[in-house]
Amino acid sequence: MNERRFDKDELRIGMFVMLDLPWLSHPFLTNSFKIRNQHQINILRQLDLETIRVDLDRSDPFWAQDQSDSPAADALADEAGGQAFTSKLWSEKHTRIQQLKERRARLNQCAKCYLQKANLARSIMSHLRSAPAQAAEEAVELVGGMVDELTEDPETTVQLVNLKHRDENSYNHAVNVSALALVLGREFDLDQAQLRLLGMGALFHDLGHLKIPSQILMKKGPLTEAERRFYQQHPRYGAEIARQIGTLPAGVIEIIVKHHEHMDGSGFPEGLSARDLGLLTRILTVVNRYDNLCNGFGSERDLSPHQAISRMYSKERQWYDPKVLTTFITHLGVYPPGTVVRLNDGRIAVVTSINTEDLLKPNVLVYSEEIPAEEALILNLIEEEIGIRESLKISELTQAQIEYLNLSDKLSYYFQGQRHGRVR
Repeated sequence: MNERRFDKDELRIGMFVMLDLPWLSHPFLTNSFKIRNQHQINILRQLDLETIRVDLDRSDPFWAQDQSDSPAADALADEAGGQAFTSKLWSEKHTRIQQLKERRARLNQCAKCYLQKANLARSIMSHLRSAPAQAAEEAVELVGGMVDELTEDPETTVQLVNLKHRDENSYNHAVNVSALALVLGREFDLDQAQLRLLGMGALFHDLGHLKIPSQILMKKGPLTEAERRFYQQHPRYGAEIARQIGTLPAGVIEIIVKHHEHMDGSGFPEGLSARDLGLLTRILTVVNRYDNLCNGFGSERDLSPHQAISRMYSKERQWYDPKVLTTFITHLGVYPPGTVVRLNDGRIAVVTSINTEDLLKPNVLVYSEEIPAEEALILNLIEEEIGIRESLKISELTQAQIEYLNLSDKLSYYFQGQRHGRVR
């Protein structure tokens, strides 16, 4: 870093300054930023600093030509305007702090809701053999609750937490896929009956795993050819179990048996193609693959949300209904919430929500040693004119960064709300 200290009266527009002060002792959103107007200079001159560090490499090359003592600068820096500007900065800063508190509250509530859903799924699976009618009834209750909650909360629609469990199991995957499928289904204006079918199919889609040995399901490396052929029968096994239950609708069984089929005929177990796959199955195929890539058991697992989306779009696009995949990406984002990223300026952040105006510039919560975690900064990358350099895996972070960004065994999905319209 090409760094140099300047007296406060030497500050000019275009300099990139770095403040050696606690975050709450000044009104600026960050401790490091480029000076953009005379009001900022006036505030900087009032701070309890003798000199201010400036990163010359990140400063505008023309800053030295700026004349802050010009008549235009004097007019801009009138006292009344300066006070209003300072008040605006403090107001925005406190608003950001409040947004963070509200986000944390939502995450906590979401965590409780998610655990309830996972426990219900566990109960349902445990009753499948001994009390299939009871299991089906509990499934209707679980899915019905999820449909109602999604309908009542069109802005956030679904939040899933604790996806990176130390004791990963199929219950978490079932809840993840159910919620993702319901949200995506809602974007296609499915009615309540269709949503319930979709949710039930999503909940039971991996029913056939009950007949697959755990050493195959949990294997970290690639499957042998024999293991792969055995595993590829699980949709058939799941449909057989579903029929034995006797109370699951035909539409649910269809989703179970076809959820690994692809539009181009390359899926399994039957190698079906587009003409054989209904919309509900097409939705389930996309969300199931996404969650498997992020949180699955096999060799293709533990991708970041961005890496999963990128893989599905760039390498597997022919597998999916193009409208379903596009809608999924549009509402989840190129950098889905929960993605850890490195910004162009080197800072580490986690995506909190997408910007529909520019999917490459979401809103992010930034890691900073200078700002307390409970007051962490949320930035709109469109407003800040900052881009994302790369996505990161949580395993690439330090423990301090994981705890600060609230990523300890946690990952969140947020979807855009109803105001952005539906797919017709």
